[in-house]
Amino acid sequence: MKHFIILMITAVLLITACSKSNDNPNPPKEIENKIELNAPVADGESIKLSWSKLTNNLFYNYTILRKDYDTDSFHEIQKIMDNSSTQIEDIEVPYSPEVSYQIVGQMKNGTIISSNVVSYKRPSIEILNISPFDVIHSEVDQLLYFFEKTGRISLYDLKTSKVVKQVETNSTIGFADIESYQGKKELYVPRNDGWIFVYDAYTLEKITQITVGLESTCVVSNKNILYVSTSAWINRPLKVYQRSDRRLIEETGDFDRTRFRKIPGTNTSLLEITLNIGPTDQRFYRFDAKGKIETNFSDRYHGDHPLDASVFAFFPNGTKYITGSQGAIYNIDLTYDKSLPRGNLLFTDFCFENNGAQVYAATTAKSIELYQTSDYSHMKSIKTKAYPYRIFNTNQGLIAVSTTKKNSDQYSFNDQKNKVVIEKIGK
Repeated sequence: MKHFIILMITAVLLITACSKSNDNPNPPKEIENKIELNAPVADGESIKLSWSKLTNNLFYNYTILRKDYDTDSFHEIQKIMDNSSTQIEDIEVPYSPEVSYQIVGQMKNGTIISSNVVSYKRPSIEILNISPFDVIHSEVDQLLYFFEKTGRISLYDLKTSKVVKQVETNSTIGFADIESYQGKKELYVPRNDGWIFVYDAYTLEKITQITVGLESTCVVSNKNILYVSTSAWINRPLKVYQRSDRRLIEETGDFDRTRFRKIPGTNTSLLEITLNIGPTDQRFYRFDAKGKIETNFSDRYHGDHPLDASVFAFFPNGTKYITGSQGAIYNIDLTYDKSLPRGNLLFTDFCFENNGAQVYAATTAKSIELYQTSDYSHMKSIKTKAYPYRIFNTNQGLIAVSTTKKNSDQYSFNDQKNKVVIEKIGK
């Protein structure tokens, strides 16, 4: 019995020894199935990203995703097929309060490995929840008026950098105008329901309304007279009303649903560009002091040269105007002069130095280009942080109402999801 127990103990010891001798002292390292995305590093207006390398032999590609401040989901900004490339520089960072990033690794067998999410925050940037089709600048009051197709009007104070008042008009609105009447500054807003609403320009409280009876797309005010573009088509669509008694005093015109502006240096001359007619057309009007038509004539080109009712500005002396994404320049008699040298740039807005010697042209390439008006020679480029949509010249510098993302049709600004930011730019 004693010998049997000794034999059993010996056997157990031998089995244990063999088991230990079969353990691998250096077991193979597990395949790494994790991506660790490091904190973003700002480099000027760009952001540098780096992450840990996947060691999985089935690696196929990395996809870099970005989520902007006002979107609900990530979207692809770059794809990398080389497993050894684990860093990029994002040079198209939206000018917004926050952007987030994530790296997704795809395996050849279809397996997806996602990294952690990192964010880059710039709390000093304030995005306005506004998507305007037009903006009016009141330099003397340092105010901006934003107009949205949804019918909302917003009043922004440049002194405090705040939206101080908003009003919902509950209608589709057109191009508005501001002028003083009986010592009180008023805002005139055309509507699609046959009315012109008159608001206090400082409080946006409604003062009165003027019946037009037709959809209206534009109103211009001048000394108690309102010029209104309506949907009357060939039935004299340009209607003239007296502000004081809201009475119709004149009808004229050929083009319906247009936009027009008063020519600088005149009280009664208007330049009109069509909104809904192809090819885009234009017309000149001159009225007498009582609002009666004196003369009008049409464009002789009918689409031969660029025109855009949403993007046009007069030279300060009223002898020329510039319009469209190509910077086409016309004389006030509607004859084409020439276009600004622009290369591949598309213009979105124009403004002038007070003396008219230079013109600033906002572009879709995050820049404002400066030209001489004497010979249209290019002087310099001024970089912007976002995509300038409307620009205004002030004694303190340029003010750009910019969008944070580039639209495919940037100069029409029809994207109601693209919000704006205010940029104050030195000249």
